[in-house]
Amino acid sequence: MRVFALLLILLGTAFSQLHASEPTAATLPQAIAATDAHLLYSGRWDKTDAKGPRCEWPAGTVRMNLTGSALEIALKGGKGHAFQVVVDGKPTSVITLVDGQSVYPVVADLPAGPHAIELCKRTECWGGPVQILGFHASADVKLLAPPVFIRKIEFMGDSITCGYGNEAENEKVHFSFATENAWLAWGAVTARALNAELAVEAVSGIWLMEHGKDLPLPGRWDRVLPMSGETKYDLASWQPDVVVINLGTNDSGKPIDPEKWTAAYRAFIGKIRAAYPKTEIFLTIGPMGHGPGGVIPKLNDALVAELNKAGETKVHAVALANQDGGKNGLGADWHPSIKTHQLMADQIVAAIRPVLGWKEGSVEQDQGHVERGGK
Repeated sequence: MRVFALLLILLGTAFSQLHASEPTAATLPQAIAATDAHLLYSGRWDKTDAKGPRCEWPAGTVRMNLTGSALEIALKGGKGHAFQVVVDGKPTSVITLVDGQSVYPVVADLPAGPHAIELCKRTECWGGPVQILGFHASADVKLLAPPVFIRKIEFMGDSITCGYGNEAENEKVHFSFATENAWLAWGAVTARALNAELAVEAVSGIWLMEHGKDLPLPGRWDRVLPMSGETKYDLASWQPDVVVINLGTNDSGKPIDPEKWTAAYRAFIGKIRAAYPKTEIFLTIGPMGHGPGGVIPKLNDALVAELNKAGETKVHAVALANQDGGKNGLGADWHPSIKTHQLMADQIVAAIRPVLGWKEGSVEQDQGHVERGGK
């Protein structure tokens, strides 16, 4: 795990290592505004710019249902940021920004019938926001009612939750946006397993506790754009059923003061509870270690027991299994591989289901209610 200073150095070289998608001039005749009511934005998007929504957090997603054959997207943002294109639930291509503003193909030659299109921001907040300026579609495209999610889940964390290096060949590879894929990180995998709408607030190198170098996650998690401004997200507009927090790997470079750890986590949980009165909160740690002497799971268990005893019964602790690089491989800079992210998701899904009563295949269908992620 790298702290902020080292990560910035790595990012300085990351952009030159990307295999970028080829941008194109708009070739399709039908314009679709980025603010069209048929689009569902999940995660935290800044919608104050009339030109289109902006996103910095990883896994920010725009979805649409449509009929028709072809679609393009106009994007603005830092070189190297990337979106995973997903068609009818299957990943098809990656859009990688190559300059400040361009149009990129999304799908072409779709067969007749309805299709679900999803574009998920694979990359994290470093390098500034990405803005969706609109879409161009073939004349036969018709947008349908947007997707509906009954369940909502929010993940908070550091580079692990960003999907840092999860597509890298091995641990000897250093950070690059080209090997970071939030769509295959454990948060997104969990959300798909639970059929839940996802929001992610994660930053590589970030801490739980104050450390005198930069804001820890409790100081950034409620922002719309974590690095580009201090505007607060309207937390009342999107209430998750579940919050999963994975913090502590960056705090554990030296012995952890139990009192400071507990005080920091207690205060963060208090902020979350004030914003989300009914949410179930899961404190996790792993899979890159459990802190010096395995102390973090013990501290989390003790804090949960304290809170439960005080009447805060919607807080739980889960220690994620440490990664097995020999068996499941390793990502860039010893981060979790795609296989390990799947195992992490399996473990947290198994913990969430009994608490929430979410049995596999039992999602209720309520076509009259859609929650939109972000303002």
